[in-house]
Amino acid sequence: MASETDLLNDALGQIGSARITAIDDGTTNANHCQVFWPPLRQGLIRSHHWNCAMKRISLAADVTAPVSEYAYAYTLPSGCLKVVDYGGGTPSSAAIWPTEYPAMRYVPRYKIEGRKLLTNDGVVYIRYLDDIDVGQWDAMLYQAGATLLASKLSTAILHDHKLALALQQMGDHLLSLAMAVDGQEGSTESFVVNDLIWGR
Repeated sequence: MASETDLLNDALGQIGSARITAIDDGTTNANHCQVFWPPLRQGLIRSHHWNCAMKRISLAADVTAPVSEYAYAYTLPSGCLKVVDYGGGTPSSAAIWPTEYPAMRYVPRYKIEGRKLLTNDGVVYIRYLDDIDVGQWDAMLYQAGATLLASKLSTAILHDHKLALALQQMGDHLLSLAMAVDGQEGSTESFVVNDLIWGR
């Protein structure tokens, strides 16, 4: 099973640079990886509803309720990068906009504010994208991630902008293929609309 260090060395190998023993080994190349890899990793996971990164969980309500509009606040899991689906039950009518805002009566089912999910549902289930370890990544996502990281490292280490552009284009192509293949797994989901105009 490939590790994060394997992916980083894959990227460094694509530009002919020295390998590292870990992202925090203190070498110049590792320091560059520390700068570029974490935000790139999280951005890649957020970019698509990857099957490998999908998790389900039941949330526990926070002790402190929101100041207004909603009855409950739920802290999202530490690795949650995006809430994909929401399910709730036992709604409460306890929370509403303060009386000084009488016209503001529409309240969406839930909202994400910072690391909190706000809702009037007393029971909450979510499906979300988790910041999973590279060892759990889809093989094609792994290849795309390594190549896109190589693009960034080629600029930082080699100062070779032409190579960086070529690697970015290759990485984008690999990412598109990975998304297409990943999207073909599982049964087809119906597209449901409530608006009669869009439903025509």
